[in-house]
Amino acid sequence: MISSLIITASPAQKTEISDTLKKKNWAVAMYLGWKIGGPCKQIEDAMVTNRFDDYKGGGWFGGTGTSHPYTDHIKPSWMISANYNLKSPFSIGIVGGKTNLGCIHGYKIETFGHPLDIDFSVINFSPIFSYNLYDILRIGIGPSVYFTKAWESSYHAEGVDVEYKHTKVGFLINFGLRIPQKSLLFFELNCQYRYVGKAEIGPFNENPYRDALQKIEVKYNHAFIGGGFGVRF
Repeated sequence: MISSLIITASPAQKTEISDTLKKKNWAVAMYLGWKIGGPCKQIEDAMVTNRFDDYKGGGWFGGTGTSHPYTDHIKPSWMISANYNLKSPFSIGIVGGKTNLGCIHGYKIETFGHPLDIDFSVINFSPIFSYNLYDILRIGIGPSVYFTKAWESSYHAEGVDVEYKHTKVGFLINFGLRIPQKSLLFFELNCQYRYVGKAEIGPFNENPYRDALQKIEVKYNHAFIGGGFGVRF
């Protein structure tokens, strides 16, 4: 009799657990990552054309010096997502976050040596419709609103901040790999291609005694690659 009860209870327990797992329709996650692409290469080329490509020596205390222009990517980017499972295998979701596209450093020896540093970022908000495979793989697409920003972070004795902001409408293609399957907590690797379009920025370094980097139209399109942890409920 005991054996019969155990055998009867075991499948029932498994079914109950399975049903509980299937009821977890919501998933929320946060990611850290980096970008590929963006406007940095175009600005580097513009700096070369405008002669912000001089070599900066090591200074009074030695050092190897630096060749300009160059781009650093030391600032990470972040993203938050929320997804809701519709009738299998589809889901809807919302993603948003801030992507740091890099800081470009230029230098001109004229006028006692003058640096020109320009930072780029974009904030996005995107609803996504996705196809899910076994609650592990996801591919989705959706429209996006992008808030682009470019600003001069070089020192200004006159204390004037130079920045250019635009609101753009584009789209986003999303790929996700989420493991383990149907667990309460999960890890997800996320890759996105973001079509932002072009934006006009500049001029930078405007000063009666200095040469300016003239107005230029750049592409903000980029890819985001990130990883993060989330919870199903």
